[in-house]
Amino acid sequence: MTHYRSDLRAEAKTILQTNALLAGAKQVLSSAKVDVDSVPCWSVSTPSEDREELNRDQFRVDTNLVVALSIKDDAAAIEDALDDLSEAIEALLIEGLKSNTGVQSVLLRRTEIKTGPEAKQIIGSVMMLFEVTGFIQNV
Repeated sequence: MTHYRSDLRAEAKTILQTNALLAGAKQVLSSAKVDVDSVPCWSVSTPSEDREELNRDQFRVDTNLVVALSIKDDAAAIEDALDDLSEAIEALLIEGLKSNTGVQSVLLRRTEIKTGPEAKQIIGSVMMLFEVTGFIQNV
């Protein structure tokens, strides 16, 4: 039996991999260095969680799921491209995780966009922090 965070990451990756939105983008580790040669690329991680004991047999778990995506584009268009991609990722993950994993809720808590020149190209990254709430049984 796999850990629930592993299942959550796997489902998020499946949702993103099977959508044309990220066609041609490489999946990388969340700690990977992003440079002009590695984009477009994306990652999924679950860096933290909070637990609340509801009773001796059940916990509420709020898992932070992070999706990061980096692309290159021209300076005039990169922020709009990242906004469009993040909007699509948000809709895909909220619907897909709720439908396919049985979690209670999926909420986008924070979005960060960063851009900068890299060897005559503009690289832009969007980082999206989702809070995924579910319930687990004490084993």
